[in-house]
Amino acid sequence: MDVQQLKETLPRPLAFVLSGGAAMGAIQIGMLKALAEYQIEPDLIVGSSVGALNGAAIANHGLQDGAVRLEKLWSRLDRQDVFPGGRLAQARQVLSTQNSLFPNHGLAKIICDMLTVETFDELQIPFAALATDVLTLHGALFHSGKIDKALLASTAIPGFFPPVQVGERHYADGGITANVPLNSAERMGARSIIVLDAGEMCHRVQMPDNLLMYFDLGLQGVMRQRVRIEAPVIAAKMPLIYLPTPCPMISDALDFSESVSLIDQSYHMTKMFFKTEPFPIAGQMTGAPHYHGDEPIFSLTELKSAD
Repeated sequence: MDVQQLKETLPRPLAFVLSGGAAMGAIQIGMLKALAEYQIEPDLIVGSSVGALNGAAIANHGLQDGAVRLEKLWSRLDRQDVFPGGRLAQARQVLSTQNSLFPNHGLAKIICDMLTVETFDELQIPFAALATDVLTLHGALFHSGKIDKALLASTAIPGFFPPVQVGERHYADGGITANVPLNSAERMGARSIIVLDAGEMCHRVQMPDNLLMYFDLGLQGVMRQRVRIEAPVIAAKMPLIYLPTPCPMISDALDFSESVSLIDQSYHMTKMFFKTEPFPIAGQMTGAPHYHGDEPIFSLTELKSAD
């Protein structure tokens, strides 16, 4: 793919769409590093959950500086920064709130340290964060007002973090509505899209061994479905480039210990993608969501014979 020709011919506005993915949000940093090297600049950014955090940093600092800042942040981030305390602390949190295992003050600190602005209007690049109205389960696209509350709402994973009140409403994680908010980007006026998807793409290598991992398993399973339907529909309307995602063999999406490795893998995969993928064709997606097959490991006949 001729990157210079791509930059000159992609219809504008060009949107970066960043998915949720918890600790696998590190994957997006490698993608952003490569995009920054190619100087493929977004005109607007839409993010859901951890993608909203990463997207806000780019919208605040610009692609080049933002990618550098995010790599430094993710390289030192650990689980306690985001999900603080042990099981006793989690029990206390549940008893005191009845709605979450963790407080969100760790996330609030990360947001405060990451951003130098307070409102959406102060951002360098137009940006929106997707959250979900707890009562209606409708999506809420925040693109004006105070940015910290919007980011806390977009990242409020149900059961993990408490819902966030904004005005008269309470909001939870944007991934419930759309883990990859493609329709939101279209609503924001995008005429072409690059997708930075950090969602889980692999078979798990071991059974979940605790309640948190089972929560994560259920959420991932539900949230992966919508983009499989939406991506081809959006691609029929506008150029859609779906960057490749490494298959991280990690058993826990709340584990940040592999962030440096994921950044490196994703960076090299994105560079290779732009070297080897064909030029975008109208009405056809370039790249694709990389899901494992839906076929069962054993057929019904094989299971019956095993009995």
